Amino acid sequence: MNFPFRFDAPRPAQTRMMNDIYGAMSSRRNILINAPTGVGKTDASISAVLAFALENDLKVFFLTPKTSQHKIAMDAISGINKRYSLDIKAVDMVGKQNLCVNSEVNGITREAFYKACETRVKNNKCGYFTRAKAYFNSDVPKPIIDATALGHNKVFTESSDYGVCAYEISAYLAREARILVADYAHILSPYAKNTFLKKVARTLHDSIIIWDEAHNIINSASSYFSTSVSMNTIDNAAKELKSIESGIDISYLGFAIKKIGEKRLHSKNEAFIQMDDFPIEITEEISSLSEQLEKAGMEYAEKRQAKRSALLHISRFLASWKEVDDTITAIATKRGNNVMVSLTCLYPAKSINTFREAYSNVFMSATLLPLDMHADLFGVENPEMRSYESMFPKRNKIAIVDDSVTTRYASRSMEQYKKMANNISTIKAGVPGNIAVFFPGFEVMDGVFRNMPNGSSVYVQRREMKSMALENLLKEFKASEDSMLFGVMGGSLSEGVDYANNVIKGVVVVGIPLAKPSLEMSARIAYYNRRFPGKGDEYAYSIPAVIRAIQASGRAIRGEHDRAVIVFMDRRYGWGAYSSLIKQSIGSIETGNSADLIGKFWERESEESTV
Repeated sequence: MNFPFRFDAPRPAQTRMMNDIYGAMSSRRNILINAPTGVGKTDASISAVLAFALENDLKVFFLTPKTSQHKIAMDAISGINKRYSLDIKAVDMVGKQNLCVNSEVNGITREAFYKACETRVKNNKCGYFTRAKAYFNSDVPKPIIDATALGHNKVFTESSDYGVCAYEISAYLAREARILVADYAHILSPYAKNTFLKKVARTLHDSIIIWDEAHNIINSASSYFSTSVSMNTIDNAAKELKSIESGIDISYLGFAIKKIGEKRLHSKNEAFIQMDDFPIEITEEISSLSEQLEKAGMEYAEKRQAKRSALLHISRFLASWKEVDDTITAIATKRGNNVMVSLTCLYPAKSINTFREAYSNVFMSATLLPLDMHADLFGVENPEMRSYESMFPKRNKIAIVDDSVTTRYASRSMEQYKKMANNISTIKAGVPGNIAVFFPGFEVMDGVFRNMPNGSSVYVQRREMKSMALENLLKEFKASEDSMLFGVMGGSLSEGVDYANNVIKGVVVVGIPLAKPSLEMSARIAYYNRRFPGKGDEYAYSIPAVIRAIQASGRAIRGEHDRAVIVFMDRRYGWGAYSSLIKQSIGSIETGNSADLIGKFWERESEESTV
């Protein structure tokens, strides 16, 4: 096949990948791809799927877990159009709130935003929506059409200039597009899928879906089915009802949750609960109560110009409670005097059905190992499974296990944190440039940070850091030449961020990001054991943690000329199960004195650079 490819020639691994994907599509089979960072999965997958889609009149979705990852896909499509003088239409779709140009509502959060938007549209009070609709009967302005090739931010800017709804314009143009770049939520969320597909006039049976960063699918999909409510939330909702002079009384709901706490928790901080723990008058009227609170929440948001509404949150919780099945666990927790009831999705079975609706699926990631585990989790039968090696020279990196420390809960202490801080400082001293250090959580990171030597130049990720603050932090770090970046595994800094131009010359992965022991985790392991006999602990607990660690370790080597050291700082990384997964992903691992091994690595690099 001569695939449409935006560069002069694909790399050997990309050629194999394109042929493998095209072959899977030809047999209408799903394919799982594990390929290291730098192979060029985005370009290869889009080129192969696009070739097949054009031949067979199919549509394409390119889905990512984060909006920030849309740009590389849009760039690939634009590059193909430019190189071959084609006009393959692509639209970058993000959430409605991210495309809302109406300043009266775009600052509202969560459920309140969607209800406020819906109310204004129904009552013909949104001029941006009305003006956008008017263009559908004539012609959308060319500057807006041209902006679609440049991504959603450009569409937002152009739509603002014309005073039209960027979301409605994007959805309208998406109806004629061959490729839609969107978020997981558009297809996996039970609240978004059908509405979104209707909006863009698409069906899945004639669409191929490319799932980027596919190791995130299960967690992302599960989050769409999870929600919670607390006594504090109910107190806030009662205040909202009072402010709009509503006659609805929800005091009995707060009383019911308080009684659940007294019945189930006693001296414990968490406990499983059952449907019949709620009074029968609540369970019998749950649908009616949910509808009443939704209407009241919309009234509150409208009258008070509120940015959020506890009433709408409770309404969604009650609607979710009505749909509880064996994939959902209900847990009560106590923090001080506040009792919270959480509905947590253990496995997103309803979302998994989506994969069977599509013409075919391409699941790809740099950490999709073990492939057979992910095939089980995705529920796809008889898929193609392919793993590709990195094309970067093996001599360009060294991976080391520092077995002198551990972050096991039973071993955590100030002495351990001091030793980790000293080891990190020693590693930094041996690396000629920036290093990134990723931790299993903020607790360990804070403990180590407090023990770093005075004068250390460290950029630190903080809890609840906003996206703008993170961007500024990264910008400052990348501009430095001899600093450290501290972040957490599974967070914004350890996945999906491109540290280009070898800005990082070392990555230290401190500890294994295993989830804390909890009722939720025990319930998830038990569910997985029922669904995948004997695999519960691996599938739900240990392997996902190692995947997060491997993702973090891959931040340094982003190009064929990059060189870096990777240190896994926990003795457990030398254990068989963990070590095997790491070796499959990044190659050989050495154990020994980190300072000596790092020194020899950079000595060799210096010698080779002078040859």
